[in-house]
Amino acid sequence: MIRKSTLISFLIAIILAPCALSAQSTAAQRAGWMEQIRKTKFEFFTKEANLSKEQQNQLFPLYEEMEKTIYKMNREAEALMKKTAADTNASETEFEAAATAMAKTTLQQGEIELDYFNKFSKFLSKKQLFLLKQAEEKFTQYLLKQRRSK
Repeated sequence: MIRKSTLISFLIAIILAPCALSAQSTAAQRAGWMEQIRKTKFEFFTKEANLSKEQQNQLFPLYEEMEKTIYKMNREAEALMKKTAADTNASETEFEAAATAMAKTTLQQGEIELDYFNKFSKFLSKKQLFLLKQAEEKFTQYLLKQRRSK
């Protein structure tokens, strides 16, 4: 099962891939696009979970920190997977280690999300925590719909 934040990161990467491959695309354009997605996501979360300005100021830096932590962990697992797949002399032990590392990322991601969920609970109501989780799912669906319409 793919976690919603991983799926969101993956979808953002898919949406941005054509931009990255375009000869006209620049780092500044990509950064602008990422900033636009981030802004749209946080506006969506604000609306869906009815966040006050103070809650936004507390939530969004932590949320970005969580996303970066998960992204880094997934990139490391992906690099190990690619390295092992490309190694024509990889042993059964190396395949097992890579598969185990990949499987553990799901567990680790859940642990990271739970840790941040507990941090969020210090300034969000239980209902807002619930609505935030729903908003993550809705935003993922929104990104999928946007991708399909292109």
